[in-house]
Amino acid sequence: MKTGLILEGGAVRGIFTAGVLDRLLEDDIVFPYVIGVSAGGGNAMSYVSHQKGRTCQMINVPRNQSYYGFRQFLGSRKIINLDKMAFEYPYKQFPFDFDTYFNSGVETEYVCTCLETGKAEYLSENDDRDRLLTITKATCSVPMLCSPVALDGKHYLDGSIADSIPIEHALEMGCDKLVIILTKPGKTVPPTDYAKFRKVIHRMYKQYPAFEEACMTRVERYSKTIELMEQLESEGRLITFRPTLPPISKFEKDSGKIMESYRDGYSQADERIDELMEYIEAVRTKVG
Repeated sequence: MKTGLILEGGAVRGIFTAGVLDRLLEDDIVFPYVIGVSAGGGNAMSYVSHQKGRTCQMINVPRNQSYYGFRQFLGSRKIINLDKMAFEYPYKQFPFDFDTYFNSGVETEYVCTCLETGKAEYLSENDDRDRLLTITKATCSVPMLCSPVALDGKHYLDGSIADSIPIEHALEMGCDKLVIILTKPGKTVPPTDYAKFRKVIHRMYKQYPAFEEACMTRVERYSKTIELMEQLESEGRLITFRPTLPPISKFEKDSGKIMESYRDGYSQADERIDELMEYIEAVRTKVG
């Protein structure tokens, strides 16, 4: 049995997660199993590679280096330039420690939604640099704003469409207890409802009917996941971290607000570090 760490997505809102993880890294708290969804995937990479502060720097990047927004659109003609984030950042602006990541011993997965099946797939890579970066690009690729990512003969988009908070999968992977870092302040805050964009979704993805259906039923699946989360919390098998501040925009540009959210995550982890250590030790004792 093992303790799993689940990292929710949310684009720039992932800065809260970065704050929590940076505080955990200060005490060398590392989980044997980590799964990231969308922006949670980027956080997972920096956490498993032990690069404290890297994700914060990537999210709160100066506007002239950002992977989204009007300035980069003038050059790339893309509202969100994920090639810059997924491939340029790790090799140039924010070097990624591939060696530490691949040798970490941490079982790390990324949730991607397969367009052909409409199902979540849980992908990992422990050797090939480009494949790892392609997977992280896929999990972050927002429908309607990003092109599908081709990988292994299939096509993928944002993992949060099919499985926003992969609790069931983590349990199937042998996790006895879970720690979940969310990026929305309350359980009642719904995810993006793609059913509101039904006509656009159909026009763009009509060759992928299973993916269309996944988009239309996303909120329903999310609600069921929240119910499961509450059940596990009541059983003492799950600890959650979530923002206490009002939610920032998914594509927030105000550096001050971004850093406030980061500090919110960091301070929460700092205040609960003993609770978390006791929780993890309880799992270790049970296994022993």
